[in-house]
Amino acid sequence: MSYAVETKKRKFHRVLESLTKPPSTPVASKSAVIPGTPTAARERTSLENSSKKARLDLNELSFARNSLLSTPRPSSRASTASTTPSRPSFVPWDRERFLERLETFRRVDRWAPKPAAISEVEWAKRGWICNDVARVVCVGGCGGSVVVKLPDELDELDGFDADKVQERKEVRARLVDEYVGQMVKGHGENCPWRNKGCDATIHRLPLSNPDTAITGLRTRYFNLVKMADQLPEYSTIQAPESFDIDSIIETLPADFESKEKLQDDVAAEETSQDAETGQDSEQITSSRESSINKTAFVLAFFGWDSVPDGTAGLTGCSVCFRRLGLWMYKPKTNGDLALYDSLDVVTEHMEYCPWVNGTAQSGTGRASEKPEHLRCGWELLSQALKVRHRRQIRSTVSVSSRAPSEAPSTDTISVDDSNPEAKKASDREWWAKLRRMRQVLNVKSPRKKTVSQ
Repeated sequence: MSYAVETKKRKFHRVLESLTKPPSTPVASKSAVIPGTPTAARERTSLENSSKKARLDLNELSFARNSLLSTPRPSSRASTASTTPSRPSFVPWDRERFLERLETFRRVDRWAPKPAAISEVEWAKRGWICNDVARVVCVGGCGGSVVVKLPDELDELDGFDADKVQERKEVRARLVDEYVGQMVKGHGENCPWRNKGCDATIHRLPLSNPDTAITGLRTRYFNLVKMADQLPEYSTIQAPESFDIDSIIETLPADFESKEKLQDDVAAEETSQDAETGQDSEQITSSRESSINKTAFVLAFFGWDSVPDGTAGLTGCSVCFRRLGLWMYKPKTNGDLALYDSLDVVTEHMEYCPWVNGTAQSGTGRASEKPEHLRCGWELLSQALKVRHRRQIRSTVSVSSRAPSEAPSTDTISVDDSNPEAKKASDREWWAKLRRMRQVLNVKSPRKKTVSQ
């Protein structure tokens, strides 16, 4: 019971005692007797003071009764303490909350890069956030706190002998193993993060749906186009050799450059009208290439976007929280050269970013899987554009415009009933098709059960 409730109850009991028990004479005389006053005046003053005190006691009793009735019980007081309920802290399935925890490791003055086993991604998957220099705490409030510090690596090239370098490597390896255990043991005994963390696929980009992937690309592209005057020249952009921007632009939807997304049937109608009028597709592609801002398109394609706080000339990644100052890749106004002559859109991401890391995007990380066989985010985005392009072509091609050789085949065989030989041949062909179909489907005839006599 809180101190305020106990105080009000004590006041309530004192008021009841004052109403049922008359005040003692010494107390009344002490408060009412004034030396040198007549007896009648003293009696009148005593009566007035007693009646005033009775009225005050009644008012205090009424106030105390109303206060006690309006005071919520302890169970309901906890629920009404705050009008807005707090969000649950143990939500290992929530990707947005995982990214919120991962963003706390973004500040370079608080967190330095660590080995993959104890990287910020692994700490965030286990419910940790970075709140101080090299310090992580539990987001659930269990009181868990770990200081993650590793000794600096040594190199023989810096003048250290081989034994010293090997000793330092062993110390770092033991500390990494210890911190891997602290990801779980650092939580409190009753903390749910101690028993379960996020799934390995929590960092995966939502690129399985082509429409969703293209919508995200369009949003990032238009955000970067708004800051076109701050973007570097296209010649400074470095992309992987397998990335062909011209072929990718050819697969863009017809409504990609429109800020409002058009319906698929409208785009299909426009495409069919262009085909009917005989418009050359190469002319459409060349006009689109001239209108596309290639610098903004390449940055958006590899996951870069304008930062949410609207800082001028700053772009960032929303899943690894790496930020780039684009002014470092542009010549200065006074004629000086740019600080960097090239911007690599892949290596500027963090190593664990799913846009460039196939293992992080796949979410499996099995030892048997080779990293070169896993597709990262920008490769899946390229595949999504190709899938959408093929679907659009198929939807615009009508059955009537197909060539006779492309017409769908039917299983119905036209046979002249007047010719018995042709009918037998068609029957044999039909049964042959049926046998081949059963072999493909591995359909076995049901075996008859032998009844033992």
